[in-house]
Amino acid sequence: MRDKLIFIIGTRPELIKTAPILIELKKRNNNNFIVINTGQHQDLLDPYWDLFHLKPDIVLSLLSKNQSLSSLTSKAILAIDKQIANLKNQGVNIKYILGQGDTTSVMAASIVAFYHNCSFVHIEAGLRSFDLQHPFPEEFNRKVTGITASMHFAPTNISKENLIKEGIEEGKIKVVGNTVVDAIKFITKEDTFQNIKFSDQRIQSLIENKEKLVLITCHRRENHNQLLNIINAVDKLAEDYKQMNFIWCLHPNPNVKEIVLKSELHKRANVIITEPLNYLELIKVLSVSLKVLTDSGGIQEEAPSFNVPVLILRETTERPEAVMAGYSILVGSSTEKIISAFKNFQPTQLHFTNPYGDGNSALRIVDYLTI
Repeated sequence: MRDKLIFIIGTRPELIKTAPILIELKKRNNNNFIVINTGQHQDLLDPYWDLFHLKPDIVLSLLSKNQSLSSLTSKAILAIDKQIANLKNQGVNIKYILGQGDTTSVMAASIVAFYHNCSFVHIEAGLRSFDLQHPFPEEFNRKVTGITASMHFAPTNISKENLIKEGIEEGKIKVVGNTVVDAIKFITKEDTFQNIKFSDQRIQSLIENKEKLVLITCHRRENHNQLLNIINAVDKLAEDYKQMNFIWCLHPNPNVKEIVLKSELHKRANVIITEPLNYLELIKVLSVSLKVLTDSGGIQEEAPSFNVPVLILRETTERPEAVMAGYSILVGSSTEKIISAFKNFQPTQLHFTNPYGDGNSALRIVDYLTI
């Protein structure tokens, strides 16, 4: 039996960023991989397998309502451990266990790989905010994964330098770019993207009429107690910029969703509060937006591909490249700072070069994996 690559995927961003690698493997007629879906974003994740023409081989069920991070971590370790043990007992030769990003499932998978004496490959390695509380718990997850990984696919040279400073051998680090740019390249070529029909007819109308749009997303734990400040900022901006339409894409987390829905924003004619958009819808809105207000790491990486400046609703970012390039700005959760940046921040260039990748990251990664 040939060596197998074991991919651990738990959330929507993980699938979006891992999909280009799986697609590249299939393109080369290399089917020596097994995909384990941990099921953390089960409802959100299901449509995305079809979007990328993929399907998982093994599906777990780690998500339960209002579970603590400790509970999720312990369940993830036990569930992934069981699957790795089963595969070994079936005679599967595991070449690498791979995880993308900074979720709890990635951190758990890296620990399981270490305990099983398997090589762990970290995709999107080396991102650091240098503050364990921001983002929480992602910064912790990344650092633990960095300790256990035997191969680090860093998206940028800054990420590589972060790893070297932590004592990682340079030979174990490969700068490959970020696969999210590959995913955008794949998605925007699809006919379904060009002819998209939104489930929310309000957004469909705005897109068709080429109205001025501002996209808003917010879900990070560190912003849960700051949501009112962000809501107040959006409310004031909607009042001052009546010619613009503010689309707040909700996150399913009830700690976020309920607060936004109970706010006064729904009284603004130019504010649309919408249920979670699927990836095609989100990328379509992003591609035609004037600006984005977000605490999402993925959107920080995606926006430069569409020349869209980002107001980052965080105090720190582990993706400083766009800030350094003058495409984005850190605004935190201060109402005044958000409003000021919205009114005054202008990118230093009209046409952006995405600093996170060139759309060929999956090709480089597969080259390394299949040596």
